[in-house]
Amino acid sequence: MKPTFKQVTKTRYVQLVSELAQQIFVQHYTKLTPKVAAALAERYQSDLVTDEEIHSGVINYFLVYLGSEPVGYFALDLGPAGALCLRRLFLLEKARGQGIGRSVAAYAQKLAEGDGRSRLYLKVWAKDLKAEAFCKKCRFRKAETVPTEVLPGVMLDLTTWEKLWR
Repeated sequence: MKPTFKQVTKTRYVQLVSELAQQIFVQHYTKLTPKVAAALAERYQSDLVTDEEIHSGVINYFLVYLGSEPVGYFALDLGPAGALCLRRLFLLEKARGQGIGRSVAAYAQKLAEGDGRSRLYLKVWAKDLKAEAFCKKCRFRKAETVPTEVLPGVMLDLTTWEKLWR
């Protein structure tokens, strides 16, 4: 089944992103404790944070559906000049490995090209081997790895992967 994307504009969909984040972060960040993963979800994907990002006019959120079931979400950051940042691409465990992420990356690249941008990039946790494999499958190249404080006292190395086409 081919995924569909719905832009998040209403409060109930902002809440759905937050609920999905709580589930997905604990599933995804298995090398962290569930408590730290839940804290990351609250810090970066609470209703309030997501709503503020949407209303900034720079970040657009999309829910990912398989049929009528929401299975994940992603955000596109329109802020970087000449580039588009694919942010927070997260899928429920049961939706992984079905080509959904590649569909999202292709969709983001198409939007970036249509907007005259020449670079698409994303940042992933350097120890996430599945995310690294995903980036390679989508033909992104590794740009840099930078230690980043994601919570007070919690450092993660984040790797930027990019795709250039002009």
